[in-house]
Amino acid sequence: MDSSKETRQKEITAYLDRIEELEDGTAKAVFLVEDDEDEFSEFVLPADFLPEDAGEGEYLTITISRDENKTQAATDEAHELLKNLEE
Repeated sequence: MDSSKETRQKEITAYLDRIEELEDGTAKAVFLVEDDEDEFSEFVLPADFLPEDAGEGEYLTITISRDENKTQAATDEAHELLKNLEE
């Protein structure tokens, strides 16, 4: 396995529609993302993931990455666990 860090990513622009306070004292951020057919999908993240100065009504760029090294490490660990179960 190559030791260099290989990542793949995609960036999306999402509209921060609202921040909702929850009963347990935490908050959730509700985003809207427009698709190719001018329809909106809603998704939710913990508000703790937001930059400190982010607020409702703003457009934010969200980066989704896949880290090949971490994925491979998790796969290796799963194989090791399965091997140990078979013994």
